[in-house]
Amino acid sequence: MNEAALRQLIGAGAVGEIVAVGGSGGFVIALKLGESDAILGSSLGKTRVFASISTIALLLRRLGQPRFTVDATDFVPGRVRPAQPERSAAMRAGKLPKAAAKRAAPNTKMNKK
Repeated sequence: MNEAALRQLIGAGAVGEIVAVGGSGGFVIALKLGESDAILGSSLGKTRVFASISTIALLLRRLGQPRFTVDATDFVPGRVRPAQPERSAAMRAGKLPKAAAKRAAPNTKMNKK
């Protein structure tokens, strides 16, 4: 199930229970939909894994369902995704579009009165 489908189900009041279930390196969102269960997936069709509970809380609050429970029984801290040292180095060097744009445009809000 993707985020758009979850939004529709929440709007229709069809979601019974939402549980953030801990696993290796992160949490997934498990949903109780009447007699069936579902797991929130990504846009690529894979299970969506969250590195933190706060990210889940922000998502669910944005979707209109800020209450959920946490099952950390099988949670094992670790990385959700492998490290990308080449990308980190490129960002520090200003070679990625986002980093280059931030360095090119200084924060002008602080200069305004």
